[in-house]
Amino acid sequence: MGAGKILAIIAGIVTILGTFVFALFGGTGLVGSGIGLILNIPDLLMDSASIASGFGINIILYWVFVILFIIWLASGVLQLIGIKNRVVIIIFSLFPLTLGLVFMLALYVPDIFGGTSGPLYVLFVLASIGEHYGNIFPFLVNLGDAALGVYLLIAGGVLGIISGILPREDFI
Repeated sequence: MGAGKILAIIAGIVTILGTFVFALFGGTGLVGSGIGLILNIPDLLMDSASIASGFGINIILYWVFVILFIIWLASGVLQLIGIKNRVVIIIFSLFPLTLGLVFMLALYVPDIFGGTSGPLYVLFVLASIGEHYGNIFPFLVNLGDAALGVYLLIAGGVLGIISGILPREDFI
């Protein structure tokens, strides 16, 4: 098995861990993760006009972000499909990488994206917030202002892009 395939498997697993197993941010009783986003998707789809007007953003921009959130949920599995196809791994590695970087920039460089009070950041936080089941799952490991899930998303995205560059077959 070539190095590209091995890194694609690792990238997919790391992205799935960052999305569903580890929290992106959290507090007492509530954490943000892919599980919270899955639970909030029906509300995001049904009340789109009221949510968009409540945040003061255009409805088209709202739908673009909801679609990006849904693609982010599937990106770990789609990275695993990228074992066979370089284009798939590169495209679906960009989603977790971008989400992780935007989240980090909003936390550490608050002038970008309106900081943590900007409407798009607040939309993501409210869309992905969910219950912290038994105060255990998803695992909340705070590393500074962000949690381990953000770092795993960035790592999974970078590994996926590197995987798309490396060869897929052994030449031995």
